Amino acid sequence: MRKKTYLIILLLVISVLTACTNKKLELSSEKDSKTVTIAIASEGKGKYLDATSYDSAMALYGAVYEPLITYAGQGTYKPGLAQRWEQSEDGKTYTFYLKKHQKFSNGTEVTADAVKFTLERAKFLNEMSTLQTLTNLETIHIPDKYTVELVFNQVSNQLLAELCQTRPLRIMSPDSVDTKKYDGKFEKAIGSGALCVEKSTDEQTIMTPNPYYRQNHPIDYQVIFQTIPDASSRFLAMKSGEVDIVGGTLGDLSTSDKDILAKDHTFNSYDFAGTMTHFMAFNPGNEQLSQPIREGIATAINIAKLSDKKLEGLFQETVQYVNQANQSAKIYDVEKAKALFEKAGYQLNTAGYYEKNNIPLAFNLVIQTTEFPEWKEKAELIEQYLKQVGVSVSIQIVDQESYYDRLWKTKKYDLIFYRTYTDALLPYYFLHSLFENQKEQSGILANDGVLTDLLKIYAKTSDKTKQQEIFQSIFKRIADQTLAVPIDYKDECFVTSKKISRFTYSGLSDAPIDFSHLTVA
Repeated sequence: MRKKTYLIILLLVISVLTACTNKKLELSSEKDSKTVTIAIASEGKGKYLDATSYDSAMALYGAVYEPLITYAGQGTYKPGLAQRWEQSEDGKTYTFYLKKHQKFSNGTEVTADAVKFTLERAKFLNEMSTLQTLTNLETIHIPDKYTVELVFNQVSNQLLAELCQTRPLRIMSPDSVDTKKYDGKFEKAIGSGALCVEKSTDEQTIMTPNPYYRQNHPIDYQVIFQTIPDASSRFLAMKSGEVDIVGGTLGDLSTSDKDILAKDHTFNSYDFAGTMTHFMAFNPGNEQLSQPIREGIATAINIAKLSDKKLEGLFQETVQYVNQANQSAKIYDVEKAKALFEKAGYQLNTAGYYEKNNIPLAFNLVIQTTEFPEWKEKAELIEQYLKQVGVSVSIQIVDQESYYDRLWKTKKYDLIFYRTYTDALLPYYFLHSLFENQKEQSGILANDGVLTDLLKIYAKTSDKTKQQEIFQSIFKRIADQTLAVPIDYKDECFVTSKKISRFTYSGLSDAPIDFSHLTVA
């Protein structure tokens, strides 16, 4: 047994001293003490981990690729691969100055040419993208090896927010594709982050240390991203010691399971302030769900019973532009809800439900529990509240793939639970993606011309004071029109095995683990 352990350690040392692209690590069937296993809800798909794509699990991007800048909270940013940056007064030109002597996992240097390659590839592969960085980018200048100048054809106030996200703008080596040109065929994930993809299957993605990370100061452990779609199975895997880290957007647990682990001293629990909100949205294509009906539904739900947080509006106070004065929730009032339905022409039938022209207020509520196991309990509470005011709700629990298909494509729902985006993508990009009308078509979760106009004005505004004023109006419009009902404000909660002696939140929900500050005993 001792010889076997020595052999495993020797193999790990070799993997650190040899570039990730040249060696294959033979993993022991017995989990090594320097291997960290992380539970994720969806398949990792590490073999498709092109930094400029959307083809792999989000957590993998953060492990392999680094951004030009990183998010520091409340609309502020700090250095990443770029040590500093400048913005022109007209908001159309940004200049980034790269840190020197940074290397990709194959030993090549991170230069301005690699940044140019990445942005050109992202623009090439994402023709339908609504990211300002891709739609408004006009030219890229390379004054020297470590300087990149981006020139846009209009104000692009979301550039910094977009650059720090997990995808599709993290920097990759041109050697990742066969021709080293932006339109080449992807072959291998080569980034400057802490880890490299070693092997990827349906069940797991195995990653080994990038030997050139932090100027040849790599991490001293390897990582396995283990695919466990079911929340209960993730809990059991944590209890049995099969995984070392679970929680957050990686793959959450139910509230009850988190409480069990928090009380078990054989595990460590961590809670960090988050930016995500879980909410209930309305199908904008359902004419029955007019503003008065939406308001009645929201008023009939006692949201204080849905969360241990005080829910004030769609966004948490940790989100840019949000303050105590511009977020407001509907006050729980059963009689007011009934009055709103009756004013809209509905009357109670003999079964105790409101109807008009023989059409009852009856809606399906679509949820999934793969990523969000606590949604089932919240949906059942909402079903009970609405039944009390004469509204029938049928809960439909669907698998993860079907859920997103209904949300984005088929629209086969009346009510649906969803979650806001996080961090720098809030509040603008989230609202732009889901609530703004596009090319004379309804937005995904709203059909509101006033809100759409406000979002378009904001996108072309560079003045910080005016931006805040515009969002005051945006938040008010969302509340007045009852475009969403908050059901929970989410923190970033994780559970780890005792093997993890230090766990640091990265500050980015979609890639939450700071691998450079993760200490493995």
